[in-house]
Formats: sequence, C-alpha cells, structure tokens
Amino acid sequence: MFYVSQHQLFNLQQNVNEVAVFEVGLPNNMVLHSTFVYIKEGYFQCLWEADNIDNIQQYINTTVGDECQSDYYSIDPMTAIA
Repeated sequence: MFYVSQHQLFNLQQNVNEVAVFEVGLPNNMVLHSTFVYIKEGYFQCLWEADNIDNIQQYINTTVGDECQSDYYSIDPMTAIA
C-alpha cells in the first residue's frame, strides 16, 4: 500500500532539510519513494510504500515526533495520478 505523511515543524527556525531525512534505521518493510520539502513554510511531505500505516506512524514518531506535527493518509494507487 501507498501512504503520504505530512510534517509541519514546531520550530520554524530549524532547518527543514535536516529533519526531512529518513535514511537511518528505515525498516526493511518500508520504502520511502519521495520527499517534498517546502523550506519557507518549514513543511515536508513523504510518499511511502509499506504493509500498513501503523508501521510508518511508529517509525516517524520515534524519528522526528518531537520536532514536528505529523498527519498521515493512504493513497489509492488505482486513482492516483503518477
């Protein structure tokens, strides 16, 4: 399944590019396909592939949970535009 996570930094003075890196400790059952960073807004979005959204939420909460507010939703691959 495909999922999107959206992240708004709590501290807008923090460099969003330093937070929006999910390369360390990424579980084997998850793939990060893309990250879209909006520097001025302190905001970023990620496109994930995983067995379920709970795995993504758990990983993100332990990785950047104290640095940003995160929201999650699933993507229907049959109706999404690629």
